[in-house]
Amino acid sequence: MQTLEAVDTDRELQLGDMYEVILYNDDINLVDHVVKSLVKVFGHTEHLAAKITFEAHERGNAIAAVEEQELAQLHKDQLQTFGLTASIHKV
Repeated sequence: MQTLEAVDTDRELQLGDMYEVILYNDDINLVDHVVKSLVKVFGHTEHLAAKITFEAHERGNAIAAVEEQELAQLHKDQLQTFGLTASIHKV
């Protein structure tokens, strides 16, 4: 009879610190530009990108993604290249 080894999923989740990529609302960029930028940067569907965009518009900010630090920093920088305001925050 074969025995199964227990997997410590908590340990696996702690291997990389996770960061939120936060998109902020602004009065400069049009909705279409923000949606297209989110699709290009994250590969989001247009539907998800629109949802994030409207959440940022209504609440002032929205979480665009949760990722490991290096990828979150890269995506934040890419959003800023498109003229958007973004930051990262450790979860």
